[in-house]
Amino acid sequence: MRRLRHRESEPHYMSELASYSIQAVFFALVAVVVVSRSKKTDLYQFALISIWLIGVIAIYFRYREGQVLFYSNDQQFHQLVIEYYIPIEGFHLNAIISLRYLLTAPVYLVSLLGFSSMLTLKFLQLIFLLLLYRRTKRYLLSLGVQIRYWQLPLLAGPIMIFMSTLALRDIALAYFTFLFISSKSLNQLIIGFSGAILLRPHLGAALIIGLIVSRVIFRLQPKLTLLSISFTSLFSYVLGSFASSIGKVLQNGLVYENPKLVFSQIKFSQLAANFVGLQFLIIDDPKKLLVAASASTLLLSRIIFFDTLFIPLLFLVSVYRHPQYLIRQKMMTMQAFIFFYGVVSQTTWNSTRQNIPFLACMGVLAVADIEHFRKVKAKVAPKLLTATR
Repeated sequence: MRRLRHRESEPHYMSELASYSIQAVFFALVAVVVVSRSKKTDLYQFALISIWLIGVIAIYFRYREGQVLFYSNDQQFHQLVIEYYIPIEGFHLNAIISLRYLLTAPVYLVSLLGFSSMLTLKFLQLIFLLLLYRRTKRYLLSLGVQIRYWQLPLLAGPIMIFMSTLALRDIALAYFTFLFISSKSLNQLIIGFSGAILLRPHLGAALIIGLIVSRVIFRLQPKLTLLSISFTSLFSYVLGSFASSIGKVLQNGLVYENPKLVFSQIKFSQLAANFVGLQFLIIDDPKKLLVAASASTLLLSRIIFFDTLFIPLLFLVSVYRHPQYLIRQKMMTMQAFIFFYGVVSQTTWNSTRQNIPFLACMGVLAVADIEHFRKVKAKVAPKLLTATR
């Protein structure tokens, strides 16, 4: 009987797969047409689109309607908002943040044309990925950095590509964060902040704190030292821990409670693990060192998504080795991330996704730092060689 039902449902499933695949190809072609309008051909953009296309079809082929539960059930939340809440309840101004209208509203409108809502949201993430990639390239070129192949994974690497195949908000957050950090005008600053706070309010707060703290410390001490950077980071972490408690009072009306274990070894160990994307280490539970996955699976994931480990490490080296180069952007990114972790440290949710909004900023600044001092070394070294002869 089960086999018979399976055979009866198989044609229907193949029809749905074909429809989904045709829509995915259509979206990919739209992206290709848009990026092709650029005067210079960038093959990496076509590679991003191709991998995205294969990825979204493969995920649907493997999980079917259960794709909304793959990796994160945030996708299911988005589906409920787009396919059930908005059609029945309509739009309400007081739900603009909680229901993430910045993403769900345009996706809902496009879905009225017959497109899959989840695929449309994934396509929106692809758009943000392409925008992020182009903006990071433009920023590096403005610094006189010649784009090389080895730099590309640090701008839009495996974890960013993977996230673009999911119906989440992470790539949009990464774009708005980079827009805020790299902004050269008030308009860009406002757009970056607005996008971040509408999709994740505590990220918007972290960006503002990063901006304020970096400017204040730079005024007090224009020439930063390793010690001043470390103490400033500690201050941002403590501030984030208390901000988490204050946020619970303002948002949920709870009774204020002081943050817990702020200066404990557990929290500082978790901070180190978070910084390099190793959140799966449950340091405060010796009986359960890993999340529900085998050690080999987690290790393999870090080999594939190497950017989650190498980008923060390269960024950290660039901050402490050359603190005076791009100091404003480095300090804003550093303090915003540390404040953000301070908030996260007082909650039960913690994953690699918390790093993604900052990865593009860290990667670009690390690349700029490496290339700048490579040029400095190339200019200075011949002079030193001549002087020793």
